[in-house]
Amino acid sequence: MLRPLTLCAAMVSALALASMTRAAEVAFEGIKDGQIGPEARFRLEGDIVEGDSVRVAAALRKAEVSYQQDPWRRIVIALNSSGGEFHEGIDLAITFRRLGLATIVRSADACYSACAIAFLGGVDLPKDPTPVGEDEPLPSQNPSRSLEKDARLGFHAPYLAVPDGNYEAELVQDAYRAAVLGIARLVALAHRLYIVPAELPRLLAPGRDEMFMADDVDAVRVLGIKYTDYSYQIRKGYGFTRSMILNGCVNKYYHLQRRSSAGGFANALSVLNEFIEGSQLMENGEETIAFGVRKVMQGTAATWVAYLPIAKNQDGDRFVWCLFSPEVGGPTTFYKPGGTIEELFSELEEKNDLWSYSFSGTTIRLSTGDPIDDMMRPLDLVPPQTKLTDVERQLETYRASEEIVVRR
Repeated sequence: MLRPLTLCAAMVSALALASMTRAAEVAFEGIKDGQIGPEARFRLEGDIVEGDSVRVAAALRKAEVSYQQDPWRRIVIALNSSGGEFHEGIDLAITFRRLGLATIVRSADACYSACAIAFLGGVDLPKDPTPVGEDEPLPSQNPSRSLEKDARLGFHAPYLAVPDGNYEAELVQDAYRAAVLGIARLVALAHRLYIVPAELPRLLAPGRDEMFMADDVDAVRVLGIKYTDYSYQIRKGYGFTRSMILNGCVNKYYHLQRRSSAGGFANALSVLNEFIEGSQLMENGEETIAFGVRKVMQGTAATWVAYLPIAKNQDGDRFVWCLFSPEVGGPTTFYKPGGTIEELFSELEEKNDLWSYSFSGTTIRLSTGDPIDDMMRPLDLVPPQTKLTDVERQLETYRASEEIVVRR
């Protein structure tokens, strides 16, 4: 994708933070041991200016690192930048996609503005190690963008900051058009960056003195960011409370679609009340167990599944039920349509097995496209606006103030 327009050097803006900025430095840090094997590590640091995407490609060639050389070794680039030229941030995102680079912001580092846009280009190992030409479509690869604990990642839209003085109307108009075209490029690329376009306004709304920080549960899940702090673990026999189950159900339903779950809780409450009112009118007694627990078998082991309605299907004639299971390897959710609880569990009457039930034809298939990203983690069990640094505290508060749903 060609750069549509750049600003004149005299115009100071988020598209060009200063007319005299120094290009970011791209350094090869060597081959290191990663979580899933050896990885080639690079680091980009400094203001992002025109030509940085070319310098990244040159750094890989100089280090003799490519997927042709080793198709199974990850290439990771750490970002530390206060921002710079917005269009170049998009070019970097495209370059990372084409070269198959995963992105990460390490502890104590920061990635803002154009750097945050570049960060979104991080991808997983390519399925085909053959390099993609500049004129070919972007390759289809799952995203791989990571944030370490205490790292900072912030977004805002391109903005115009005109210094004191008089400027020709044409100059200001060109600068404005460049900013608009920058946003248009990002919107056009959103799907290829695994971002639902409807979620972009949060990234682009903040002005010059504002920043959308990816520092809470909702932000990292919507943007497909792997938060790499694993200090708090859900181990076998972990006790779940009703608040944890509600949070896990609503968060995963929306986040598996890469949508914000912030508005999903009010909708879930409305749906729950609708179900209770309908059950009272039908006089079937289900209003007392709208949020309940059912004992089931998982193979040869006894377990349980919690259930509650959280949404309506597209036709509006069925509730979407969340089913929360503790599972052996960690908690999980799956979703099924049903008008009543009796209808919801009718499949289990024949074969009381959780595995076959969760994978049956009536299950609503939801996935980010990345099996690892689909897995539930502790951060999914808290409200979406919870800061990443507060997840452990919130979970322990639930465990101290609420009853455990099922005690073994």
